Amino acid sequence: MEDKGLFGKILAIVPGLAVMIGTLYVLRVYVEPWMKDAVVFGSKGWLVQVLSLNYILLSILTGMFYRNILFGGKIPAWAEEGFRTTRLFIKTGVIMLGSLYTFDKLLKVGGVAITLIVAFVFGTAIFVLWLGKRLGADRSVTATMAAACGVCGVSAAVATAPGVRAKPVDLALSIATILGFGIMTMFVSPFIGKMLSLSDYQFGAWVGTGILNSGQVLATCLAFNPNFAPGTAVAYGEIWNVVRVLCIPFVVFFITAWYWKGEADAEHVSLGSILASKFPIFVLGFIGMTALSSLHIIGAEGSETLHLMRDVMAWVFGIGLVGLGAYIDVREIKAAGGTPLRIGLIAGVSKYVIAMIIILAFIPKEGAF
Repeated sequence: MEDKGLFGKILAIVPGLAVMIGTLYVLRVYVEPWMKDAVVFGSKGWLVQVLSLNYILLSILTGMFYRNILFGGKIPAWAEEGFRTTRLFIKTGVIMLGSLYTFDKLLKVGGVAITLIVAFVFGTAIFVLWLGKRLGADRSVTATMAAACGVCGVSAAVATAPGVRAKPVDLALSIATILGFGIMTMFVSPFIGKMLSLSDYQFGAWVGTGILNSGQVLATCLAFNPNFAPGTAVAYGEIWNVVRVLCIPFVVFFITAWYWKGEADAEHVSLGSILASKFPIFVLGFIGMTALSSLHIIGAEGSETLHLMRDVMAWVFGIGLVGLGAYIDVREIKAAGGTPLRIGLIAGVSKYVIAMIIILAFIPKEGAF
């Protein structure tokens, strides 16, 4: 019976997963090559060179089309189990990204990255807590927004919610707000980066600091430069983002302590259990892959093994991003109005702009790896 149950679960995944894989196949094999050769306004490749369109952005847009148009706002039951594998693909891709780094290279960029990221993470969280109080927002909403804006969007908000007694609607509003802001920055950032002639290092550092959601950091870096290799935007953006993700347990502790300190009827909450249950385990996988890369166990740079791994990584991320788009509900973004929207936009824009200023002022064109 157990084997039959397992077989049934696998079968349930197949339809939705087939849609995601088929979508990516069409985009990578047919649509993207066509865009590179298409002549628009008398210029060959205008769609790619000017609009920065590639299979990454198209994957997300297609997923959004499925959810909001084709599926009528809800992923159908026959595809639901398959689309639920989205997070697995994204996390697997992040783990594989560890192959782009070695510890000696991380040490070279670590001092600058850690200093800036910690300052932005806690500075943004404190600013949102202050702003929420000034705008009269509910403390639970303010707490989840502080985590979402300070660290990495959805993961941080979800990790913080149990400790601050956030209601489902509070969490939904926070997530919808930061996703809405992230979608906007995800599409405009490549234009800004190219207009300012940012290097991959500068762009990755800016996006890894200034964009609120981890998945959107990845998508934005790949929209700027779709290559997976050391020295590319995704390599820099994700390492800055991973350092930011590592701050989650500390931010959860900080915000939860803030919340309960202000509650006269505070109940006992086990912070240890919250941190243990919400810590992003995939980050440990990323570190493990980096260790293997540092020891050259998975091959030296330029080897067939690494080439194959990066090709697989591109497919893994692409499939996950089709699913990511399918979980972006336009109605939820529209519903994220009022105070949460104001808090998210003020904090998001401030972080985004200040990060750009600091990157331009202090980050050199060339990175450490």
